[in-house]
Amino acid sequence: MVRFALAAVLSAALAAGASGCGTTDSGADRDGRTTPASADAIAQVANGPSAGAAAPAPLHASRAAVPVLMYHVIAPAPAGAKYAGLWVSPKALQAQVDALARAGYTAVTLDAVLDAWDGKPSLPPKPVVLTFDDGYLSQGKDAGAILAARGWPGVLYLAWHNLGTPGGITRSRIEQMIADGWEIGAHTINHTDLTTLDAAGLRREVGGSRQKIHEAFGVPVNAFCYPAGRFDPTVEDAVREAGYTSATTELPGRASPDQDRFALSRIRVDASDTAATVLAKVDAR
Repeated sequence: MVRFALAAVLSAALAAGASGCGTTDSGADRDGRTTPASADAIAQVANGPSAGAAAPAPLHASRAAVPVLMYHVIAPAPAGAKYAGLWVSPKALQAQVDALARAGYTAVTLDAVLDAWDGKPSLPPKPVVLTFDDGYLSQGKDAGAILAARGWPGVLYLAWHNLGTPGGITRSRIEQMIADGWEIGAHTINHTDLTTLDAAGLRREVGGSRQKIHEAFGVPVNAFCYPAGRFDPTVEDAVREAGYTSATTELPGRASPDQDRFALSRIRVDASDTAATVLAKVDAR
């Protein structure tokens, strides 16, 4: 966790900028540069918890259901945004992360959840997964900094066509997120409705996106996310055959080990949610 927090101290100051799902907006600060941190701030993180602070709870295996939150753009919605509900401001995300932490939750990757379900000691007492769909600049800049300051990882589901485009996330941002412990999953190449494709198209979008991400960043790509939540048995088979170990949907609720691992539920967070409503959704059984 100290590694994640130290990276946050060294990361760039927060700045909004992204596009909504299905739209395009201009994105600033595309070079991924960082600003110097104060010596006091670096020392505070490097030295770890203050004297008398409780030691982190040991990790454990678990077969319990885990809340998996679903985010999209991390910025205030501009006037006339086509999908305004998908925009969550950095201020709102910060409040939600703080509320989850006060309630005892700790963010983990989806890989860690699957490991715990398989009997490996990989989860804290109250895990939560924060997923971010599509690959917007604001996810790297704002969500990345907010989670890193807490020492938390997230899960980025990257639609490959957003990489390096106006409003899209940059390679340097993804590299920083990986250094901060994020898991990178695939969200196809072109964010297309997979249920409309033939076998060759499915292989290209599903397997091709996994290959591109792995080759670009050298990380395992185990998690997949269905664009717009659209899938059927044929699509699910294609995801499984491409080598993924899980896939998430837009079906509401906690992800459970009793579910099909290629049809895991998530909890949507949108512009109308407050810290209190997110916490209520996460606490719901």
